[in-house]
Amino acid sequence: MSGTDSSGVTKTVWLERDDLLSKAPSYPQLTSDAKTDVVVVGGGIAGLHIAYELLSTGQKKVILLEDGKIGSGETGRTTGHLSADIEYNDFLKLHGADGTAQIAAAQQAAIDRIASIVEKHQIDCDFVRVSGYMFHGLPTGSADFRLDILEELYNAAENTATFRPTKYIQGLAKAVSDMGGEIYEKTRYMSHSEENGGVTASLDNDKKVQAQSLVMATNVPLQKLVMIERVEALRTYAVALKIRSEDVSSNGEQALWWDLGDPYHYVRVTPSKQEGYSLLVVGGEDEKVGKHDDYEERFQRLESWARERWTSAGDVQYKWSGQVLDSPDGIAYIGRDPGEDNVYVHTGDNGDGLTYAAIGGILISDLILGKENPWAHTFSPSRQHSGSHLKQALKTLPDVVKENLSDQVYFTKWITTCTKTMTDIEDLVPGQGDVVRQGLSPVAVYKDEQGQVHKMTAICPHLKGIVAWNSAEKSFDCPIHGSRFTCKGEVVNGPAKGPLQPK
Repeated sequence: MSGTDSSGVTKTVWLERDDLLSKAPSYPQLTSDAKTDVVVVGGGIAGLHIAYELLSTGQKKVILLEDGKIGSGETGRTTGHLSADIEYNDFLKLHGADGTAQIAAAQQAAIDRIASIVEKHQIDCDFVRVSGYMFHGLPTGSADFRLDILEELYNAAENTATFRPTKYIQGLAKAVSDMGGEIYEKTRYMSHSEENGGVTASLDNDKKVQAQSLVMATNVPLQKLVMIERVEALRTYAVALKIRSEDVSSNGEQALWWDLGDPYHYVRVTPSKQEGYSLLVVGGEDEKVGKHDDYEERFQRLESWARERWTSAGDVQYKWSGQVLDSPDGIAYIGRDPGEDNVYVHTGDNGDGLTYAAIGGILISDLILGKENPWAHTFSPSRQHSGSHLKQALKTLPDVVKENLSDQVYFTKWITTCTKTMTDIEDLVPGQGDVVRQGLSPVAVYKDEQGQVHKMTAICPHLKGIVAWNSAEKSFDCPIHGSRFTCKGEVVNGPAKGPLQPK
């Protein structure tokens, strides 16, 4: 992992095949004060969609800020599903009939919007509309699950699609730039203030961007504690296995599968470089960030699960993990940030971030332009608001808030239970890290491939949680709110905005 060029060291099928981080166009760093109509923070698919929709109207100038490279965050670590939920019972309980209808309409409109953008700008990203199949326990057996077999057993969802997310956002970024949008990489947002009917964003190089509106599209909220407490950070895992195309398709058609068993799994197919073969991409095994250390076992469980159902699957070609944020009611927070006039937020995508990105582009663009949008109430970050923001968070997120608050005593528990000390550093294998105790202080330790030891405080600068070593991605992850740091302490994922300090 080099700086903030990637949020993980594992090679996803998209980042590897598209060689996104080395061959993608580079955008400059913002090195002077600037002024615009809207500043968008976050250069993933959500931020790019918001910038695109605003620029498409011809009414707003846009500056987009990305602290790494375009596509270096979580977009390229997804599995490339574009899906409208096909089981709405939970939504009916939580959002009622009207709210569920708005969710369905928004998701369908999002996929249609992505399709129209691909066509208009001729983006070469393998966008394909496919059938989708949802199961409650996908059966095992000796026969491979081809589409013609599935069609006899299950009803298909119609409005689903697949694409290569990294190629798509490359094309989307080009469209944003061609329309006059200003994109800046290696430019980190630090804070903002509202005054005189506008917003001023402060950057890590002491430069400022003045705007009428600011949009936070950073996956993890970077501004208010109350918004951070309303989402839960999870790691999700994926493997891609080589398989004969004829064993996973019927007449060349692809598909999406979702197995709602425990644990939850999701499956798609994407073309392989070798003619006659495809890659079977299987995801799942979600777990709370920093709470477990069985990373390799999770990859192995995904592989075993796939082989039990697609018996002709070959070698694993790729394996990777990504980070998602879950809200308590299953849908994203998209809209005006509670308590602020000209600040908007997009977060809590519940693993459907690619679809919600297009929803966010349409919805936030409408809100900034003062246009009515029928989805605004359903996705509002202030939904079901009553009383103070903290009381609202406690009311709507009792389980998540309770768990996050319990994490505040993690330090005491760690001190009393950790038996690893600085003398254990000698036992570290080169290329691995750990968190050890030096007196009463937690220390994050990484031994590089040359055997040199790097020591940092293990206390996250955000809210003082103690990080945990992620051996799969070679990162230090905070279990409280999902902040992540490279093996040498550089921040790659918020809400933390600064590094782990060297010891």
